[in-house]
Amino acid sequence: MKMLKVWPIVLMFALIINLVGCASGGSDNPANNNANQPANTGNAGTTAPEEKAEDPKTEDPKPEPIMDFGGKPLRIGQWWGMDAYLNDEEKALQKKVEEKYNTKIEYVTVTDTTARLITSSVAGEPFADIVMIPLREAFPKLVVEGYVQPIDDVIDLSLPAFSENLVTMTNGKFQDKQYGISEPYAESHGLYYDKTLLQKLGLPDPYELQEKGEWTWDQFLEILKSIKAGGKVPLHVDSESLLASILIYTNEGKIEDDTTNTIALDSPNTMEALQFYNDLYNVHKVIHKDEQVAFGDGGIAFVNGYRWDNLGYVKDKPNDIGYVYFPKGPKATEYVVPYDKMNLWYIPKGVKNAEAVLSAFSELFEFDVKKGKDIKLQKEEPNMKNKESLDTMRKMFDSTYKIINYKAYVGLSDVVEEAFMNIASGKESPTTAIERIKPMAQGAIDVSTKK
Repeated sequence: MKMLKVWPIVLMFALIINLVGCASGGSDNPANNNANQPANTGNAGTTAPEEKAEDPKTEDPKPEPIMDFGGKPLRIGQWWGMDAYLNDEEKALQKKVEEKYNTKIEYVTVTDTTARLITSSVAGEPFADIVMIPLREAFPKLVVEGYVQPIDDVIDLSLPAFSENLVTMTNGKFQDKQYGISEPYAESHGLYYDKTLLQKLGLPDPYELQEKGEWTWDQFLEILKSIKAGGKVPLHVDSESLLASILIYTNEGKIEDDTTNTIALDSPNTMEALQFYNDLYNVHKVIHKDEQVAFGDGGIAFVNGYRWDNLGYVKDKPNDIGYVYFPKGPKATEYVVPYDKMNLWYIPKGVKNAEAVLSAFSELFEFDVKKGKDIKLQKEEPNMKNKESLDTMRKMFDSTYKIINYKAYVGLSDVVEEAFMNIASGKESPTTAIERIKPMAQGAIDVSTKK
């Protein structure tokens, strides 16, 4: 994919010729050269006085980006050994890129890319040329402290591969500058559910409710209470804080407002979500906390899960497993994907050939939005039990993402998660907990944004 403007060779020769002409007093326009010659009035022996030609003012052309790596590697920093997951098409693309850019693709796998980026940059040599970093760790910290560079003037963001990727083009921006990019964003976060268990208990199928627009908190609660009455575990969620965040964003609420850098926990939609959260734990008591009970064999009805969790929750399980959105809250108008694991690619501040890095990187993967999502879905198909679940996953790829990003602000997670834990345990009511922590929460945002 051609991403950057490259000066054609012919134009470079033309500039050289023009500069030579300038050195000899000529103009950069041949027609004007003729017009500036002394006029012949037809009177022999007479010559019009010669006007002093002005030196044309020319601006130095922008240096042409050097797209040849000169044999040096293109270092890609990540934490999961992504080279082991390349398909045949991506491996073929890699060979082409290596030949075209005179480089060798090198995957630098480290446990904590953010920490390594900071320490290597302080030492004067970023450990990679392009690095995957969780969104919550990039903004505002790495921008405010100067560890990553903006790419607005480096990459043509109007290209469809980027402009149509609205998720990353929106979330990769900070203070009106673009820093992060990604392949077509195709992730999911919803509820895996044991279809076989629900059928045995005579309960509605959440997928059917979802498709009719009736998959709501009220319906969800009724199903959870019935599962509990049937002697099974209703719901397991990774953490109390994650469930609180999910409920907030599925009710059109917010934890913080990143456009105004203010805490938003006391907004009406958020408080309604926290009251429902409180009731799930302390009134209806339908949340599971026993890590020993396994999902997929009839013991647990619902677990929250990301796209890749199908390997543990779905594949090779004896029961039929479905996948649906989180249910809609009373204030919601659509199903959304509350997502806390968004990762984007960033160029460290010390990388000097950013144009070449981004150009080469963009040719390693499928950046077309539709094709990229199709490829991701094809990879997941063998791990899912039924077409309905794949249908939901595809819809999630194209849905509104609600980014759970409060951990981006230094100290905010400690304050917010303490409140969520206290609500879940019954130590504080939602109103009391939020009123208590609001000043501290706003202080954490102010410190992080240097307000």
